[in-house]
Amino acid sequence: MKNAFAHWFVGVTRLLTLVFLDLFWVRDTAWLMENYTGKRFWVNFLFTAFVLWVLLFNLRGYWHKHRKLALALLIFSAVAYFAQSSYFGVYRKFVTVFDFRFFVTDPVMTFELWWEHGLFLKPAAITLVACAILFAVMRMHPSPWRWLRWSQGALGVALFMLVTLNWYSAPHFQMVPVAYAGNLISALEFNLNREDYPAKPVLEYRDTVPESSPSMVFVIGESLNVGHMGVYGYERDTTPNLSRLSATQQVVAMRNAVSIGPRTLTSVPYMLTGLQGIDPHGRIYSVPTLFNYAKSAGYSTALISAQDFQWRNMDKLFVDQDMDHFEQGSHFSPDVSVSVGADDYQVLEKGIRPWLAQQGKSDKPFMLVLQMSGSHTPFSEQVPEPMKQFLPEENPNSINAYDNSVWYTDYVLNALLESVRAQAPDSWVFYSSDHGEHVTGKGGAFHGDFQDEVTHNSLLVFPPASAYDAVAAKVDAPLSQADIFATMLELMQVSAVTPIDGLSLLGSIPENRLRIVTAYMKTLHNDPRAALVLPDRRIYEIDFERGNVRFSGSDTVIPYSQWEPQYRNLFDQYLNVEQKEVN
Repeated sequence: MKNAFAHWFVGVTRLLTLVFLDLFWVRDTAWLMENYTGKRFWVNFLFTAFVLWVLLFNLRGYWHKHRKLALALLIFSAVAYFAQSSYFGVYRKFVTVFDFRFFVTDPVMTFELWWEHGLFLKPAAITLVACAILFAVMRMHPSPWRWLRWSQGALGVALFMLVTLNWYSAPHFQMVPVAYAGNLISALEFNLNREDYPAKPVLEYRDTVPESSPSMVFVIGESLNVGHMGVYGYERDTTPNLSRLSATQQVVAMRNAVSIGPRTLTSVPYMLTGLQGIDPHGRIYSVPTLFNYAKSAGYSTALISAQDFQWRNMDKLFVDQDMDHFEQGSHFSPDVSVSVGADDYQVLEKGIRPWLAQQGKSDKPFMLVLQMSGSHTPFSEQVPEPMKQFLPEENPNSINAYDNSVWYTDYVLNALLESVRAQAPDSWVFYSSDHGEHVTGKGGAFHGDFQDEVTHNSLLVFPPASAYDAVAAKVDAPLSQADIFATMLELMQVSAVTPIDGLSLLGSIPENRLRIVTAYMKTLHNDPRAALVLPDRRIYEIDFERGNVRFSGSDTVIPYSQWEPQYRNLFDQYLNVEQKEVN
């Protein structure tokens, strides 16, 4: 019994040493003070500490019984600790899936960057200490209770899968070897399983970039309701900066734009691929993204999100060899969740401005996509207390709380515009919320329907002065979020190699244009509904499961098969044969 207790005590001591090493030496005290209040940090870290404890428990005796495997684990641990501590010393975060992809693409450049910026003495010391602890554990006598080893091993594997492969996991909130192993596994499975989808076409890459190619920023907002924006006529001055910019002809607030989908996972992916309309079979997986086109046109590309962009594997659609820089909400805050992202202004300060400063060292134009946390429910948690203008906030989803989030979006957009224009005076900045939001004052309602306050979109264009009149001429045109993609391609001077559904704001927009808002998409769960939006924003709502159509403001329901062919054809081309036969 004493011997077992001694082994247990030694094991706990070595685990605690690794925990201390992880928190205070691989990272640093300042990082810990910034993050220790985050629920996400403690969930990830405590789970991975337990996984590491299970690993140590089961590795006892390996040096004598499984020498080759023990050596392999020592080498892996050495690489993990050295890489993570070196990387954290420069970037204050761990090596990511994106970094593994970057290394495979150009290992020589990776080593050059490490040699230029890396730390040597501290990572080497950390590696030696960690490997010495692991070596000492592997030389200990194994536990005599085989059933305990097996049960702990099974639980450890389950927890490892949970914390490394779940969307909620944030590797820089995990312990070093677990974080490194999890990201390595994710990198090996980085591409989506696309055996059922045609491959993306290969784009031709320019050798030179035309001087007329402007830098561009595409800001994706969150849950912003047109009806609560002063620049669109709301009685409260919730957008003082946008109203000023509109009065001085620096922004055009499009008045007749609609969302691609009523929810984030049905709008954001399609905004970045130029598609709109139903997509039950996943054509989105076989088309180039905005980043692919921009890179082929010679641009520096980046995606910086205040939200968790790994939710439902959205990152795997876009983070590939054509994305030069990627950061998401968990890089800026230890408490990011589905509902609350990182503080938008902090993302600007810590992520966007440093990246823009780096672009000043290059002669390439840049293309940045920024996803905001914006006005997501709960509204009150999106705005720092000192910045709130409309008080009191009766509850987290009150009208005052929502209007504060609109005011804060206006504040951040103005600061972003100033930073972008300081770096690139003739740049273009586009803003479009992913969808609108129900604002009731009695608590937030879920935005899964096709009511006007959800589908009517806040689409803003900040053009250079020379292009203001051309853009302003479209202020009342029937627009879609997909039009930003088409406009950016025209500004890049590249042509789409697969069909897109957007129309460039620099060209003509038909007055009788029909637009589609839908959740019938692979990126969510193929909710079989859609809305066909007329130029005046009245809609036909289609239920594909029931096979019927209803016009807005009417109680009359007609069978889908009896609907006017000119409308039905917009959907039939993407429906499968069985569904067409049923309808």
